[in-house]
Amino acid sequence: MFRAGGMTKNPKFIAEVSSNFGKDTEIIVGCQSGKRSLMAATELATAGFTGVTDIAGGYSAWVQNGLPTDQ
Repeated sequence: MFRAGGMTKNPKFIAEVSSNFGKDTEIIVGCQSGKRSLMAATELATAGFTGVTDIAGGYSAWVQNGLPTDQ
């Protein structure tokens, strides 16, 4: 996502991910609240990526559940 008067989808997202990762690479996708990462994970899965995991609820849920962070 790009910040351009709001969040705008990166039109090269799949191409950029594909240039760095294979379709079977384990990829963990996360964001602050979980909404953007869910969209990204869905788009990756639709494009044929098989090892995609979304951090449900994002970083906020991670912290609320007492999971480790580096401070």
